Amino acid sequence: MSMQLMLSGVTYAYPAALAPIIDNVTITFAQGWTALLGDNGCGKTTLAKIACGLIEPDVGSVTRGLVCAYVAQDADEPPEGLADFALDYGRDARRLHETFRIEDDMPWRFHELSFGERKKLQVAVALWGRPDVLVADEPTNHLDADAREQLAGVLSRFAGIGILVSHDRDLVDLLASRCASFEPSGVVVRPGGYSAARGQAELERATAVAERASAKRELARLSAEKDARAHEAARADARRSKRNLDPRDRDARGRIDLAIFTGKDGQAGRLSSQMDARVAAAQERLAAARVAKRYDGDLWVDAEPARRRTVLHVPAATIPCGPEGTLEVPELWVGNADHVGVVGPNGAGKSTLLAHLRVLLARAEDAGRGLEVLDVPQELPADARDAMVARVGSLSPADRGRVLSTVAQLNSEPDRILEGGRTSPGELRKLMLAEGILRHPALIVMDEPTNHLDLHSTEALERALAAYPGALVLVSHDRRFLSACTTRTWEVRDGRVREA
Repeated sequence: MSMQLMLSGVTYAYPAALAPIIDNVTITFAQGWTALLGDNGCGKTTLAKIACGLIEPDVGSVTRGLVCAYVAQDADEPPEGLADFALDYGRDARRLHETFRIEDDMPWRFHELSFGERKKLQVAVALWGRPDVLVADEPTNHLDADAREQLAGVLSRFAGIGILVSHDRDLVDLLASRCASFEPSGVVVRPGGYSAARGQAELERATAVAERASAKRELARLSAEKDARAHEAARADARRSKRNLDPRDRDARGRIDLAIFTGKDGQAGRLSSQMDARVAAAQERLAAARVAKRYDGDLWVDAEPARRRTVLHVPAATIPCGPEGTLEVPELWVGNADHVGVVGPNGAGKSTLLAHLRVLLARAEDAGRGLEVLDVPQELPADARDAMVARVGSLSPADRGRVLSTVAQLNSEPDRILEGGRTSPGELRKLMLAEGILRHPALIVMDEPTNHLDLHSTEALERALAAYPGALVLVSHDRRFLSACTTRTWEVRDGRVREA
């Protein structure tokens, strides 16, 4: 008998939220992979945590008695059971070490690892526990192409109940046999991977748009007909009235009496009243033909290139990288309108290079040669996240309005983004970018900018950064994103940085 995980009538609201983020959701997760799809902040992670018992719902029931493992979005802290995994030399543990190329010392220096290496450890530890239910929350964040391929292969062999939260279209297409989409009407389950489910959703949306247009036309036609009939009824009422007739005009009075007796003159009035029901039905049809609102705007970053031609000079240097390694950095320059993409495998030293650039920028600022820089790191610790939300909340009404408008252009609901406890990692990155834009930066530095972002947001950010007139340094494993946003490439590999 196959396993199932059922959520029945589940509702959950964060303490400071105005409305529940999960509202009366009923869904069954069968064996195989189910992907949760939806925009940042819609409740995917919350539902996944409820499914595996990390959050108790306010209302509703969840199947219990299954062994659950949750691979978190962020990689700030070591996963529970990491030490036991490191000390296990059994066949399953060794196979996972080999598959993910995990060296024996890596679990013991978790905080020194790149985020990509930490992510591989998170997934390996979760699989090592042989769970009945595996929740993978954005598992490809931080992973290079080779690691993504390794991960996809391992997850495809998982035989339990898999719940995948991901904006990685290729991974969802490979793993998922069904997709549960978070939509204004609720959670809608469609068969197939991302491409099949998205195609079905777009067909449904096109049908709804056509139905709404048809309903609007029908309502307009019936409303016009009702007005015409009401006008005709008013004329008939006037004809039936004897108030303005000459008392001696017996012929006119006789014609009015005959019309009333035969009912001919009241026909227009009855037809007009019959229209009310038809118009009301058309109004109900229009109200039922709803088309969900989308935030698909274009973001304009209000900035201009720095006045000096070079915004960053990197002298040649050899810098520490990892516990014993080094990274050779040649002399590098970033012009005031250069868009530079930084690429390389996990653990090669990309984040080490960015840290070195930040030191150089800080020195330039101390020397009075600084410029306005917007620096968006890979991940923020919890206290910095809370401070970011608080800072935006304390802005002047005009500035806060500009920030939330930018957030809306990046495909998030601005009215809820500052509610306590509900700001998702994707929404937090949007807040950081939106708040930084207020300062008109001459240089933007972003480490894995598409991590945590939904697909609409990624596309909006891609368009904005491609059009950004200032200098840009981006670290990313998303080659499609980099090709759209950058014109130069620095490759970090084998302990060296090269201009590709």
